[in-house]
Amino acid sequence: MDSASARTYLLALPGITEHDHFGRPAYRTTTSKGKPSNIFMTLWVEDQRAVLMLNVEQQADMNSRHPEAFFPVPNKWGEKGATFVELARVNEKLFRSGLDLAMANVRK
Repeated sequence: MDSASARTYLLALPGITEHDHFGRPAYRTTTSKGKPSNIFMTLWVEDQRAVLMLNVEQQADMNSRHPEAFFPVPNKWGEKGATFVELARVNEKLFRSGLDLAMANVRK
């Protein structure tokens, strides 16, 4: 997968919107109350990476099962679950598994 295919995949999902977040594309969905959610993913186009907003337990699980593809962002956000995804190292199914976790986290 690459950043262009990740973007295309995301925007084909119902209810996903794209916004600028400090010069990077960021994605939101809707909450269970129908309001815009927090950001669940940002896309680092030049680096061919995404950042998923997982919780710490989800991050640890994804990193333990796929350390070459999912790893903590090396900052305070990463300590709270923000997780890099190396897009070249995931297929659509694996990308979607991380994406589903991040979307569920913000839909509450």
